[in-house]
Amino acid sequence: MKEMYGVVLLYTEGMAICEDDWENLWCAEMPEEFVTAGDGIEIDGLTPLEDLPMEQQVRIKNELAALPEEYLDVLRNYGGGEE
Repeated sequence: MKEMYGVVLLYTEGMAICEDDWENLWCAEMPEEFVTAGDGIEIDGLTPLEDLPMEQQVRIKNELAALPEEYLDVLRNYGGGEE
Protein backbone atom coordinates (compact mmCIF):
# COMPACT_ATOMS: atom_id res chain seq x y z
CA MET A 1 0.00 0.00 0.00
CA LYS A 2 1.30 3.44 -0.90
CA GLU A 3 2.09 5.69 2.05
CA MET A 4 0.29 9.02 2.23
CA TYR A 5 2.23 12.12 3.17
CA GLY A 6 1.45 15.66 4.13
CA VAL A 7 3.52 18.79 4.52
CA VAL A 8 3.99 20.53 7.86
CA LEU A 9 2.50 24.02 7.66
CA LEU A 10 2.57 25.13 11.27
CA TYR A 11 3.51 24.20 14.81
CA THR A 12 1.03 25.34 17.44
CA GLU A 13 -0.52 24.15 20.69
CA GLY A 14 2.08 21.38 20.94
CA MET A 15 1.14 19.93 17.56
CA ALA A 16 2.45 19.81 14.02
CA ILE A 17 -0.32 20.86 11.63
CA CYS A 18 -0.02 19.16 8.24
CA GLU A 19 -1.87 19.31 4.95
CA ASP A 20 -2.20 16.48 2.44
CA ASP A 21 -2.53 16.75 -1.35
CA TRP A 22 -6.31 17.13 -1.04
CA GLU A 23 -5.98 20.06 1.40
CA ASN A 24 -7.15 17.97 4.36
CA LEU A 25 -5.57 19.06 7.63
CA TRP A 26 -3.98 16.62 10.07
CA CYS A 27 -2.30 17.09 13.44
CA ALA A 28 0.22 15.23 15.55
CA GLU A 29 1.37 15.98 19.07
CA MET A 30 5.15 16.14 19.18
CA PRO A 31 7.94 18.24 20.65
CA GLU A 32 8.67 21.42 18.70
CA GLU A 33 12.31 20.44 18.13
CA PHE A 34 11.13 17.60 15.89
CA VAL A 35 9.03 19.87 13.66
CA THR A 36 10.20 21.91 10.68
CA ALA A 37 7.70 23.77 8.52
CA GLY A 38 7.80 22.37 5.01
CA ASP A 39 8.91 18.88 6.01
CA GLY A 40 7.03 15.92 4.65
CA ILE A 41 5.37 13.71 7.24
CA GLU A 42 3.56 10.39 6.88
CA ILE A 43 -0.07 10.98 7.82
CA ASP A 44 -0.83 7.39 8.79
CA GLY A 45 -1.69 7.57 12.48
CA LEU A 46 -2.16 11.35 12.56
CA THR A 47 -5.39 12.87 13.83
CA PRO A 48 -7.69 14.63 11.36
CA LEU A 49 -8.08 18.25 12.41
CA GLU A 50 -11.86 17.79 12.34
CA ASP A 51 -11.55 15.35 15.27
CA LEU A 52 -10.29 18.12 17.57
CA PRO A 53 -12.70 20.20 19.65
CA MET A 54 -14.34 22.94 17.56
CA GLU A 55 -12.71 25.78 19.54
CA GLN A 56 -9.26 24.32 18.91
CA GLN A 57 -10.02 23.82 15.20
CA VAL A 58 -11.03 27.48 14.91
CA ARG A 59 -7.84 28.70 16.65
CA ILE A 60 -5.64 26.58 14.39
CA LYS A 61 -7.47 27.60 11.22
CA ASN A 62 -7.18 31.26 12.24
CA GLU A 63 -3.42 30.85 12.72
CA LEU A 64 -3.13 29.26 9.28
CA ALA A 65 -5.24 32.02 7.73
CA ALA A 66 -2.90 34.62 9.23
CA LEU A 67 0.11 33.17 7.36
CA PRO A 68 0.92 34.76 4.00
CA GLU A 69 -0.40 32.68 1.10
CA GLU A 70 2.97 32.99 -0.67
CA TYR A 71 4.69 31.40 2.34
CA LEU A 72 2.20 28.52 2.39
CA ASP A 73 2.65 28.01 -1.37
CA VAL A 74 6.42 27.69 -0.89
CA LEU A 75 5.92 25.12 1.87
CA ARG A 76 3.42 23.14 -0.18
CA ASN A 77 5.51 23.14 -3.34
CA TYR A 78 9.14 23.24 -2.27
CA GLY A 79 9.31 22.36 1.42
CA GLY A 80 10.85 24.35 4.23
CA GLY A 81 14.39 25.17 5.12
CA GLU A 82 13.97 28.92 5.51
CA GLU A 83 11.35 31.02 7.17
